[in-house]
Amino acid sequence: MKQEVTVDGLKININIEESGSGDTTLLMVHGIPTNARLWRHVQAELPQYRTLAMDMVGYGQSDMPLDKFKHSFMNQAEAVKGVIEGLGLKGKVILVAHDHGGGVAQVFATKYCDYISRLVLINPVCFDQWPVCEVEALAGLDGAPDEVLEQALGQAVAGFPALMRMGSYDGAPFTDKNCKQNYLQFWGRGPGMTGFKSLIRIAADPQNSDTDVDHSKITCPTMVMWGVADNFMSASAAEKLKERISGPTRVQYLERAGHWVQEDRPDEVAKYINDFVTEWAGVNL
Repeated sequence: MKQEVTVDGLKININIEESGSGDTTLLMVHGIPTNARLWRHVQAELPQYRTLAMDMVGYGQSDMPLDKFKHSFMNQAEAVKGVIEGLGLKGKVILVAHDHGGGVAQVFATKYCDYISRLVLINPVCFDQWPVCEVEALAGLDGAPDEVLEQALGQAVAGFPALMRMGSYDGAPFTDKNCKQNYLQFWGRGPGMTGFKSLIRIAADPQNSDTDVDHSKITCPTMVMWGVADNFMSASAAEKLKERISGPTRVQYLERAGHWVQEDRPDEVAKYINDFVTEWAGVNL
């Protein structure tokens, strides 16, 4: 389904993949360079909940406004706010976020913590772990002429499966078919190279300062989940987040899981999310 939001006066259609049913709703936010489909296996493991996996602005099947939109963490957080308001979920939704989306979720929770009942951060960008070198490489293409981008797109597509396998525990989930069907196809959105250009804008816009978050303003129950074999970002940040978040915070490590925990261990991700939700069921802080 689509949900229209307004950020800085710009109307944007957000794509949402809905699954499951129940009284509890989980809003799932992906990171770079993925999209809502990153959550498909986790959603399948949580049929007892209504799960909504959204494509952030410029990703997947959501609108790709390119230069009309500043792809800052704050603006992406405003888009999350718009989705929650538009669906009538203020104060009744659990926010689950990964990677770049995890950074957005931290910004969101410092400003709109009353909009969510719980927060789950999975291998989130935080502190000095943004941007990673792969994101910086994409950002370096910002403003390049189309002929340069055409060559870069070919190289990026060819190298994408290897990149995803590098971020996985054993690489097994990232078959060429999976990479094409669930991720790469959206890089080819037109007109022209809109999909690829959107990914570049997403990489280029956010600044290091976007992760300068006042975690003391995050007061809701929070779980920080981290794949211990993450090759992109250090799992040591999990304990640092626990120290700084004001609300009751639980750290959960996932063995045999890399950065893409939703692909490596979707059953374990779902198990711990369910445990966290039921642990705090009926508790209002």
